[in-house]
Amino acid sequence: MEVKLNIPFEQLLRALAQLTPTQRRKAKAVLERKPTGKTSEGEESLAELLLHGPVFSKEQLLRMEEARNAFATRRDR
Repeated sequence: MEVKLNIPFEQLLRALAQLTPTQRRKAKAVLERKPTGKTSEGEESLAELLLHGPVFSKEQLLRMEEARNAFATRRDR
């Protein structure tokens, strides 16, 4: 059984602040454990895409910035 929650970071920090010292030590030990290396197939493919995916050249980035500036100039008129 697996449960996933979306908890905002600040709310998580408030919850951790309410732990007893013993509970904090246990939580810290769990968080400091190195990952087992097990990832889901989706996570693995995303990691591969990010590591080996396409990147913009400096020339492409410059052209995109010029286009943004041109759009911004026209929008301000």
